[in-house]
Amino acid sequence: SFLALFCIATSVAMATLPDRVARLEEVIGSSATGALVARVVHLEVCCLGSAAAGPLLQRTSKLEELIGCDPGTAPVAPIAAPVAPVTPVAAVAVAAVAAVADGPAEVADAAASSQDVAAEAPPEAPVAALADGPAEVVDAAASSQVDQPEVFALPAAKRRRCNELRQEGGYQLEANAGSVAPNPKAFKVHPLREEQLRSLAWMYSREACRDGFKGGMLADKMGYGKTATTIGMLSEKPGQVPDERPSGYIRNPATLILCPPHLVEQWEDEFFKFLGDEVQLFRPFLLPAKQKKRLVLPPIRFTGSQLFTVHGQAVSGLSQEMRRHNAGLRLTPEKQLQEGDYIESLKVELPPGQVFVTELCGIRTTSRTAFADKAYDFQHFLDQKCRQGCTVEVIVVRETKPRIKRFRGEGSFRILTIANNTDFGRLKLKDLLLPEPFNVVLVSTSILGANYHHERLTETLNNWLREEGQLCLGKSMGARQKMLRECIDKWHQKDGFLAAALRSSPALLETMWWNRMVLDEFHESESWITRVREVMKSLGATYRWGLSGTPPLDTTDAVLEVAELLWYATDATAPFMSEALKHRKSRKQDSKTWLADEENKQKIHGECQAMIRDVVRQNSSQLVEAIAVQEHEEFVQFTAQERLIYRQACHDHEMFVEQLAYEGASFDTREALLKRCAHFCLEMDAGDAGEAVRFLGRRKRAHIEQLQQQLELEASRAAHLSVWETAKHGLLADKAQHAEAEKFIHEVYQTSEQVWKEKDPEKKSFEMQIVLYDQNGERRLRPEVRFKQPFRDAHVYPRLNFRHVVQHAVARRCVPRADQILSELQVCSQICCRDPQHLPVAMSAGFQVLANLLDTAHRSLDFYTGQMRSLSDIESLRNEQCSVCLTPKDDLAALVMLPCSHIFHRDCVRSALETNPKCPYCRAHAPKKSMSSVLLEVEVATSAAEPLPAELRSHGSKLLAVARRLQKIRAEDAKAKAIVFVQWQELENKVARALQGHGLPVLQLPRGKNAGREMATVMKSFTTSEEAFVLLLSLEHAASGSNLTAANHVIFVHPMNADTLSSAVAYERQALARVRRVGQERAEVHVWRFVTRETVEEHMHQLHCRANPPDQARAGGA
Repeated sequence: SFLALFCIATSVAMATLPDRVARLEEVIGSSATGALVARVVHLEVCCLGSAAAGPLLQRTSKLEELIGCDPGTAPVAPIAAPVAPVTPVAAVAVAAVAAVADGPAEVADAAASSQDVAAEAPPEAPVAALADGPAEVVDAAASSQVDQPEVFALPAAKRRRCNELRQEGGYQLEANAGSVAPNPKAFKVHPLREEQLRSLAWMYSREACRDGFKGGMLADKMGYGKTATTIGMLSEKPGQVPDERPSGYIRNPATLILCPPHLVEQWEDEFFKFLGDEVQLFRPFLLPAKQKKRLVLPPIRFTGSQLFTVHGQAVSGLSQEMRRHNAGLRLTPEKQLQEGDYIESLKVELPPGQVFVTELCGIRTTSRTAFADKAYDFQHFLDQKCRQGCTVEVIVVRETKPRIKRFRGEGSFRILTIANNTDFGRLKLKDLLLPEPFNVVLVSTSILGANYHHERLTETLNNWLREEGQLCLGKSMGARQKMLRECIDKWHQKDGFLAAALRSSPALLETMWWNRMVLDEFHESESWITRVREVMKSLGATYRWGLSGTPPLDTTDAVLEVAELLWYATDATAPFMSEALKHRKSRKQDSKTWLADEENKQKIHGECQAMIRDVVRQNSSQLVEAIAVQEHEEFVQFTAQERLIYRQACHDHEMFVEQLAYEGASFDTREALLKRCAHFCLEMDAGDAGEAVRFLGRRKRAHIEQLQQQLELEASRAAHLSVWETAKHGLLADKAQHAEAEKFIHEVYQTSEQVWKEKDPEKKSFEMQIVLYDQNGERRLRPEVRFKQPFRDAHVYPRLNFRHVVQHAVARRCVPRADQILSELQVCSQICCRDPQHLPVAMSAGFQVLANLLDTAHRSLDFYTGQMRSLSDIESLRNEQCSVCLTPKDDLAALVMLPCSHIFHRDCVRSALETNPKCPYCRAHAPKKSMSSVLLEVEVATSAAEPLPAELRSHGSKLLAVARRLQKIRAEDAKAKAIVFVQWQELENKVARALQGHGLPVLQLPRGKNAGREMATVMKSFTTSEEAFVLLLSLEHAASGSNLTAANHVIFVHPMNADTLSSAVAYERQALARVRRVGQERAEVHVWRFVTRETVEEHMHQLHCRANPPDQARAGGA
């Protein structure tokens, strides 16, 4: 946070009020202009979330106190952070830091870290000119501005942001105010409403454009029928095949619809609802053995020239000799080897009688059997084993029918649904290009992020580009997509190649140039990992559409990402946006300078606004706006034990000023604190808060022991690698504040290298493990190498470069398999692991991290001990004297606790800390913002705690309040249904147990990448079953798109945690829109927000209410 990052030097010169405001702007990086009052208001919004009241001088002083500026000084340059002294022994290590540390902070290699590959720009997409849309509606896009546009942005923790373009864009969305299109002919039972027909007319006009970008973003507000409008366009404008094949693609006349997994069945139902008998739905299925023909072809005599070529397991070409062989024997077509045949095995018999057979599992001879790790290369086998005079016997498998079957309906509008990885694995490319083409291919977006998709893409590229030496080992997803374009162009060089590819290659969506592409719930694109974004960017389509009630258009950076996915920003249509997209991927200083240039920013902003004006529309509906929203707030008070656990979390995350929930805390910090507000212990099944408090203390003591073990293990490893004397200086890089931590660190530091070797004679510090599966049980794309030690490698070495250097140094000595895996990573080629200067630098950084962690752990335990003492002996605390003023601590409300757990009067210690930010008692570092109220640590709930049975005490105060509210709702309205929203899986499980413990029927969505259909089944059961009462949903993963109008109560267990305030509010609007939409039969819906008093949650709730007051929520559609 800016509070921790900036340190301002003091000066004797007094400053005027404008100077003080200028100084505050310099500290927090504010760029507001105008009158002094306006500038102060801008600062207050940045720091407090809203403008304050009172005299200007008083408001400025409050800001200075909050930020830590001296009000009597003029702006000066920040003081550089203190640098630890460098000893002569460590000089070599320090000199080598730049060579290692200047490498990329995150390297494009999925096996080396959990982060995905770096983004790369897709190849420039050709756009084919198609026929114009209906002439009568081309001019129907007259527009006017929307007063309250719904925009959206997801947490920065999930994507890389461009800091130079993160300022609020202030973009205006437009609403359709022109003429309407005719109702689609097939929409007889459920005609479109006027506002939907207006959107349909605009969509027609966008596709009728002769030049430039064709498509756009339909941003009609949530619940207003974007799906129905899109289906209307698809029914009126069937697919068309481009006249010329776009380079690097296969032409496909279908429309590709990509949606979240839980919405696949909802899309299917909507097609049948609006198109009725005209729909025919297909799904993939496992081809039974009777529909596969296994054929043993007649032996082929090899005379010295190549017989046929094989890519993967498919025959991709026949030589003239092979064709003569087929004709000479007068074989029936069934007995002839054909291009595209899928090979099961090859058998080569040499004249001396030796026989070689290769199958998918390996290669064997008459004398020995050797099995490969993966499918054997048939082409390599032919090249190596065939000799003149030998005979070749081929066993092929031919499929007699496509791998799809009709699931429902008999109409002419054909839809293929691919809902999960199982469906995807059953299809080949040929199944997407049947003689009678599909109108729509409906696909779950979860498929594109699955390891299975990545593996099939890798397999396809290796099969077809092996000859060119273009193996995709270590390549980023962007590079692989470029290789796929080359691969597809190669398929079109020969008819045999294309036939073989279509029969043998998996149904990779990015191989196709679709007539139209629709990205449903487009705002979720901001949470896609890089690998998925690269695939999405490479999908080719003539018309590109996005659907979202909360489009991600809050900043210039977000608009650029939208433009990139839609292929809008080209050098011809938006040259500055196109240039910005190139620079935002670069880490070079020239790119940062270009992006920071004010003139460039203005031109980019202008092109972004022009794009929004032309290709984004947002309508509203009177039917939805008529549904009233009744907001309810339920405030929860912590028990004393719950308060202790929460305040401990605040201390451990250095969150001492709860009013800085967004500006002063990271995404992860807010997440940790919100979880503590919801439940006292998500890590285990504690019987009550008291047991959780005791568990917390045991865990903190165990954490210190593990850190000490890790430090000793790391020291032994450095000794065995002969870098201890150089690397150990990292232990003293930062002075420890806690005496016990400092004592242990000095003991480790003073131990000699020989002693550390003797303490680890069996080299336990060199033990490594190779992890094949991730935490979800899925096989990793590439095995991950880790040390066997108390802490994960990433915790000791946060920088990937440092972590790799240490791992590779050990693996190279004693773990050959790990050495091979690490050598194949891209990071290994980017830094020189064999440079002897890099290892001590990396290990020194690890020692510095561990020393800081140990010091922090000791201080955290002290704070815990101080809280426990306050709880257990309040009277003794009252009789103690403040060590500053030497008066009794009799007024608990006037006492504060510092991070070191020492307690003082608030006014006494505030004055002392202003002079010197150190504890007056132990001299530990303690800035003013680190004070926490003792009263909050020791006070209990104001109402008398009622006795609860043991099974209910485990749920905690908040979940108990949620359960009781739901019981009251059901008692008052037997037909009511409620949706309970939480953000995290572990909390969702706790909520489910709490509600079940109170006798409430609860439905939870299944988890997993293949659970899309099961999720839809649960949602349908909730809607139709009279017994279903509560549905638990995730704010983050299941809050958008689903239609749940059977419910009329929405419960937020906690405020949504997102990167920005507008992001969090947009999430909550999406959640409310599940019930407040067309189809809601009740006149009003109820929103219940549960908030824990005197926590960061209460402050976040206040900010959310200001950003989305009840009247605005109703006007805005959610």
